[in-house]
Amino acid sequence: MSKATALLALVPLVGLVELALHVKQTSSDVVPESDWAAAREAVKKDLRPDDLVAFAPLWADPVGRQTFGDDIATVAREARPDETRFPRAYEVSIRGAHLRELEGWKKVSETSHGKVTVTLLENPAPAKVLSDLVALARPETLTVSRLDPNGGELPCTFSRSASVGGSTVVPQGVLAPAERWTCASGYVGVAVLHALDHRPHLCIFATPTGGGLKLVFKNVAFGASLHGHSGVQWMTERVPTPERVQVAFSAFDRPVGEHGHKIGVGWVGFEFPTPELVGKRGDLVAEVSGSQTQRHYCFEADTR
Repeated sequence: MSKATALLALVPLVGLVELALHVKQTSSDVVPESDWAAAREAVKKDLRPDDLVAFAPLWADPVGRQTFGDDIATVAREARPDETRFPRAYEVSIRGAHLRELEGWKKVSETSHGKVTVTLLENPAPAKVLSDLVALARPETLTVSRLDPNGGELPCTFSRSASVGGSTVVPQGVLAPAERWTCASGYVGVAVLHALDHRPHLCIFATPTGGGLKLVFKNVAFGASLHGHSGVQWMTERVPTPERVQVAFSAFDRPVGEHGHKIGVGWVGFEFPTPELVGKRGDLVAEVSGSQTQRHYCFEADTR
């Protein structure tokens, strides 16, 4: 038998293997909707408002969101900046998957619901958030102005209207929030960032132009540190450049810290110690600058 003939003889065998794998994938490996529903009821029974509910592996998250619904798979849980603020977490997993972010958390209980496993975990050191800047991004507690290159300030106009932009197909654009401050060609407002790792993060979009932007958050309760993250819409962030977007924080006319976001690094964290501000209340200023072209920059921060 020639080599070519032998290879042709293998074609039917390859087809049978592919068929067997397809049958396995579409039958035994598929998690029934009833299992997801049972897991939802188990989580709902003892769910606390400050609990995290997370799905593993990451690609199962859309299925989990659909089954658990908006009342459990909330924006605060799904588009969280990180896991540090949650005292407990329900990890809803299939196929033995676990979230790396929850490694080191204490296992309290574990139950099986068909092919879905629900594990309750405790955070060994949950952060106590005092003031969340995303929650303060509303007209009553935030003023926004555009910084003139010559040193002046121009107030940005707040408006409530329909959301614009965004898309469900590639390339996805940013969904400009319905409530936003318009600053010349840029804007400031809370929306969900599609980060470089394709995870959602609720944050404050601030597109700096010219001299930059100045955000003043009012009546902030200060603690031992200012903790936060920043990122850029993934379609921009996926092409690394030397460009940096800076956010500089200050309070009581003193600098708190400055974080420089380099285009291409993805969703990254920062933290500045503020022991001298513990117990105080006052304005926290965030100045965003450095981008020579309009970038879809987004940041979040809290005092803790």
